[in-house]
Amino acid sequence: MREKRGDFMAGETARAVRDSGPLAGNVTLSVDAGVPAAAAAADLARWLDEEDGLRGCVRREVGPVPEGALGGELEHLVVTLGSGGVATAMASVLVAWLRRRTGSVTVRLSRRDGSRIELRADRVRALDAAQLRAQVAQLAEAAWPDAAERDAHGDGARDDAPER
Repeated sequence: MREKRGDFMAGETARAVRDSGPLAGNVTLSVDAGVPAAAAAADLARWLDEEDGLRGCVRREVGPVPEGALGGELEHLVVTLGSGGVATAMASVLVAWLRRRTGSVTVRLSRRDGSRIELRADRVRALDAAQLRAQVAQLAEAAWPDAAERDAHGDGARDDAPER
């Protein structure tokens, strides 16, 4: 499998590794932060859960249970993408959440086909309104590659599909 490496947007706001693999229905979000990563991931999960378009799409996955502990810590989040609209909602929430982080926070989005994108809070905070819109669009496209061909309402119908 051949990988292509490239940068999103000027200023290296996001770094992506993409290939031509099949569309994955889930994306995994991992958080690396100065505070305990599990706490930051739980906070991101709350933000995602508050978005109407993402209700029921976010699953929390815990890591292994350390010896002597009652349970494992939140390791990452899995978002089920049923349409390009869900990808756009996830991207919008993720960018908004990152803009409000202080310190060094990185979120890694991974698809099953090996594609991944990394966003850093310090770079997202520096974006103006137009760059933010572009960042959300690029992130949604990375999560749901054919989102540009889907309609803006996120109903899964292609813009060129006959009306129902």
